[in-house]
Amino acid sequence: MKKILALATVVLALGSILPSVAMADGPINLALFNPIQIVKEDQAVTAFRFSLIYGVNTDLTGVDLSLVGINHGSVTGIQWTAVGIVDGDFTGWQSGIGSITKGKFTGYQSGIYNSVGSGSGFQLGWFNNAGEFSGFQLGLLNITESMTSGLQIGIINIIKNKEKLKLFPIVNWKF
Repeated sequence: MKKILALATVVLALGSILPSVAMADGPINLALFNPIQIVKEDQAVTAFRFSLIYGVNTDLTGVDLSLVGINHGSVTGIQWTAVGIVDGDFTGWQSGIGSITKGKFTGYQSGIYNSVGSGSGFQLGWFNNAGEFSGFQLGLLNITESMTSGLQIGIINIIKNKEKLKLFPIVNWKF
């Protein structure tokens, strides 16, 4: 009798919780490609996303392992993708062949092509590009529109808002 009562309690609890979970953001998203994914593209993922081809969501907090991972909002966590695109802000580690954050970036970005709208941290890649940046860029080609403070090490280094020596080989800096 106790087992039946316990089972009935669990079923009733799940029955009251599941409809609200289905309507809310999802903790885990598995995607073949959008729209074939568990969490809809207009919802956030709060723990883990794995996209075999590509996945699209609003915000992501947690880990993203995708061939192509697209977020129309912000990301906090780790994004390891072949191509990762974040329209909003990013805090954490973004890595892939192409790592692109259009908003404010804070953290570590690594890959072949790295691009941020603005931000601070460390970019490690063959080609690093930033609108406004403070931190460290290490790559073959580093381009920053406006560096508030930082260091570039690479074959070609460009800091466009410097008065002198905007383009400098091997090392460039602004403090």
